[in-house]
Amino acid sequence: MTTIIDFHNIVIHLIELLEALIAIEKDKLESVTSKNLEALNNCIKNEQVLVLKLKGLDKKREQILSALGFDGLTYKEIISRLPAEQKEESSKLFAKLQKTTDEFHAINDSVKIALDVNLHIINTTLSKLGQNPETQQAPSGNNLKNRFA
Repeated sequence: MTTIIDFHNIVIHLIELLEALIAIEKDKLESVTSKNLEALNNCIKNEQVLVLKLKGLDKKREQILSALGFDGLTYKEIISRLPAEQKEESSKLFAKLQKTTDEFHAINDSVKIALDVNLHIINTTLSKLGQNPETQQAPSGNNLKNRFA
């Protein structure tokens, strides 16, 4: 039988996963600002693994909510329907999840800004070299083969 404890355990795992993603995003920001492409690629690979885990946890969360009869409800709505003795722990977990989610979004926004700045620098440099990155197409493998054959 599925209980609210099962839901709490999923939320705890989601928080842990978000904390791991926050660490990767911090590493990614450092990689972007230091222009370390190898480290950035490693961050992206690690992030992809965690995103797959996140999808799996989200599916389990949906199954648990369905089993509890909480389909389609927000976390706040779920808390409001719980017995008094379960509300406190659920509220604490919700606050922790919200805080962790906010922290993830903040660092993720910083990474996006840093990437945008670097992309702007690249585009400006290409423009100064007389190349338009908007219309320039990368040569296909056949074109490269023909050029160097």
